[in-house]
Amino acid sequence: MNISIIGSGRVGLSLGAVLARSGFQVFMTDKDPLKKQAVQALNLPFFEPKLKEVLKNNQSCIEWTRYTEKIVSSDFIFFCLSLPVGRKGWPDLNPVFEWVRLIAKEANREKYLILKSTFPLGTNKKIQEIVSEQKTPLYIITCPEFLRQGQALKDLSYPERLVIGTEELKSGKKLEGIYKKFSQPKQVIYTDPQTAELAKLACNAFLSVKISFINEWAGLCEKTKGDMSKLQLILSSDSRIGQNFLTPGLGYGGYCLPKDMNLSLQEGRNRNQKMSLLESAQQINSLRVKFFFDKILSYYKNLNRGSLAFWGIRFKKNTDDLKNSPALNLLCRLLKAGAELHVYDPLFVEERVFFLFDKKAHPENKGHTQNLLKKFCLQEEDVDFLRKKIFQGQVVFYKKALKSLERRQGLIVASDCDEFKQIPLLEIKKKLSQAFLVDGRGVFLAEDLKKAKFCFYQAGSFLT
Repeated sequence: MNISIIGSGRVGLSLGAVLARSGFQVFMTDKDPLKKQAVQALNLPFFEPKLKEVLKNNQSCIEWTRYTEKIVSSDFIFFCLSLPVGRKGWPDLNPVFEWVRLIAKEANREKYLILKSTFPLGTNKKIQEIVSEQKTPLYIITCPEFLRQGQALKDLSYPERLVIGTEELKSGKKLEGIYKKFSQPKQVIYTDPQTAELAKLACNAFLSVKISFINEWAGLCEKTKGDMSKLQLILSSDSRIGQNFLTPGLGYGGYCLPKDMNLSLQEGRNRNQKMSLLESAQQINSLRVKFFFDKILSYYKNLNRGSLAFWGIRFKKNTDDLKNSPALNLLCRLLKAGAELHVYDPLFVEERVFFLFDKKAHPENKGHTQNLLKKFCLQEEDVDFLRKKIFQGQVVFYKKALKSLERRQGLIVASDCDEFKQIPLLEIKKKLSQAFLVDGRGVFLAEDLKKAKFCFYQAGSFLT
């Protein structure tokens, strides 16, 4: 059975890899004409654990095409488009509607269109209206994807739930049958399309609120001299609360949570529904980086010409995504305050990405470096600012963690990379000229930092 995937971003490419591994013939298409060559050369546009290996072993089952007839020849067509966002933060659905019209015009037999991307509420209904005008036998199913960056293949192969939003039980059963040939969902939940569209937004909004919740309580814990680690333990031992997303720190970032929070708030405004809790969570999160910056500034008083080690620039481990990265935001704030930063990130040590930030690698080709930085950074001003600081030598990148520490006046840990936890605190302290450590992701235990006689700051604890 042939399956088509429109869009080869993180969701589309990961889904294609998992389907190909299970023996399906997969047709893939993307608006970027260079995506095919890059992926076939295993030069993936993003890092995802094990994805390159799966694609390498199953390339014979994936065919890239720019032709509508190839896409329309499939029985199941998955929409995994990354939509452009307008000035008001609203996704542009025209690429989706264009594809639906093409498929509806060419289809001459029963087909299933599966909406995987996070689309605005009511998208399924609008597509149904387009299809009904063409009078073609197309079934539209909203099947939101809940995969996590860094665990995409696992989440596709062993999803916690498979949500199928459709008014046609028959079409839902068809999709469930396909899924169970390449994945083992813990449960399958049937619902209407509207609820399925709400589900993805609600899940990500809840996670965002949970992160902001624990960050607020970390502040109260710090002011009352409470033990933050014990408070986390008490909260997480309650089965109604759970242990995930309860580590206070720099706040949430990346692509999905900020995007879906913005979309959720916009959906509320469109329907005159006040979303006060989400607004508060978003505001709390927007202040987290400044909060950490102020703590660092309160210790040093003046950061001009201060020489600091900085570990981790991604928003979380197992991804190379810098979009909305609180770590990168903090790095830029420190640079603007005059600090000299000596940066280490284990993923960016890989030759493929390390050279993006290595001054020696492209001493003259500033335009090339700027284009590559654009790939990872969201804001144009951040791209220009970082490029300038890199070539001025105010930012230096290292291939070894301990090397970045030598004679520095402190260490800022801004990502939750597993490698950081393996480095002995006494080794870190020995390399630094000042034993000051800011842990923005709860990588180390406060008790261990105290035993190693660090002056340190973690959300909920400040020991000087």
